[in-house]
Amino acid sequence: MAKKAVPAYDAGEKETAEHLRKLFEAAKFEVQTEMDLGDRPRWDLVLSRQELGRYRRFVIELALVRNANDLPRKYEQLISYSRSRKIQDVDEYWLVSNLSLPDRPRMHTERYPNVRAFTIKEVERMLARLNPKPRGGGKAKTKIGKAIEANEKSILLAIEALKLQIEDKIGKLRDERPNDPDAIKKVDASIAEFEAIQAELERIRVAVQQFKKNEVKENEVVETVGTLKDSVSKWWHKHHDTIYTDGSKSALFVGLTSLLHVAGADSSAALAILGGLIGGETIGKVLKSIPRGIFTKHN
Repeated sequence: MAKKAVPAYDAGEKETAEHLRKLFEAAKFEVQTEMDLGDRPRWDLVLSRQELGRYRRFVIELALVRNANDLPRKYEQLISYSRSRKIQDVDEYWLVSNLSLPDRPRMHTERYPNVRAFTIKEVERMLARLNPKPRGGGKAKTKIGKAIEANEKSILLAIEALKLQIEDKIGKLRDERPNDPDAIKKVDASIAEFEAIQAELERIRVAVQQFKKNEVKENEVVETVGTLKDSVSKWWHKHHDTIYTDGSKSALFVGLTSLLHVAGADSSAALAILGGLIGGETIGKVLKSIPRGIFTKHN
């Protein structure tokens, strides 16, 4: 009897794409599947989402492999494609796989911040919690409380994405391992700052979900969001020179200010960034124009 042909391991990509499509749609992304953009066979998913008043576009390439060592080549191909600039309106390229890259290249967060790699579980972690049942009644009285009721899914998604960005930055800092005592202190201080912001993001995530279930009072959620705003303000005041010259720090700062704005903690920084981007300025130039004291008690 002739043996049946062994199917390719990526035979499950269609089912995986469908699974992710449902999660993205629940998170209020506009999703297209198997979109032909003209200069390559097809992307598995093409996503659009409104952020800071403009639509951002993401494309997702699925790669189901048996051996994680097959992923760096696929990742390099995605970088090469992003560099070709054949599609001008794509903001980020994601490689999503069942396994993790053996060693995520430094270019992931430095030279090519628009090319990102996630495992399926990491994407699920960002998205699976973003389809809660509505919190009936709309009982919030404060601006932050009302914003959380209206934007809960966007807030939770933004938090998960920011936490992953910070994890990458902390991992990069820990890989530096300097010998000079002053350099060691500087690295340790940076790690501590990022860990503190990451912990505050987690506290907001928990508070938002508990608020939905009426397990915490509104003023506790407001206080938690205010604490993050104070931390972002201190980080900007202390490190603004490096924030607008370092691409990954710029991206993190924009993400944090966007989160604060969506959460109702009106951030003048977010509005200034939006105005600059609409005017066609680069992120670095926009951030450089923001005054050190833009975060105030009244913003």
